[in-house]
Amino acid sequence: MKAVIINCLESMISEGYGKPKWEATLVNAGLPGNTRFLASQDIDDRVAMKIFDATCTTLNITKRQASEAFGDYWVNEFCQRIYKAYFRGSKTARELLLKMDQIHENVTMNIESARPPRFGYRWKDDKTLLMEYRSGRGMIDYLVGLVQGVGKHFRENLRVRKLSESELEITFPA
Repeated sequence: MKAVIINCLESMISEGYGKPKWEATLVNAGLPGNTRFLASQDIDDRVAMKIFDATCTTLNITKRQASEAFGDYWVNEFCQRIYKAYFRGSKTARELLLKMDQIHENVTMNIESARPPRFGYRWKDDKTLLMEYRSGRGMIDYLVGLVQGVGKHFRENLRVRKLSESELEITFPA
């Protein structure tokens, strides 16, 4: 996993709860509290997942709460600082979500060893999208939070339901 993901988590925790909580998160994950990651650095997936799990312990929140908070922060804070260009041209949550696979491909095409999640799409009906999550990382709960964050960004009340470890159902407002 690229460290930019962990950098976002660090910003979310440090800005929302203070730097000592981030350091405690690292310690709870079995790392030194002063560990730093370069954005393009590869982090072993197991280490990254330990950090995400430690977030729940440190902040005393559930995985669902952590996933929703991370997704909201990624979309509405972090991405607005470094990936804002990818939001241009999308006027709705539907438009952005349908571009996510292409965005991942574009962002990572020149990054050695990048293995971003990939997405497939099919329509259940005119307002219900089935979004396939293809990744061995098992982070679909975080995708739920990201999709909810996209809905918030566009001020749309999306209904997001996890159908399995590889598929979401997203219902757009009428």
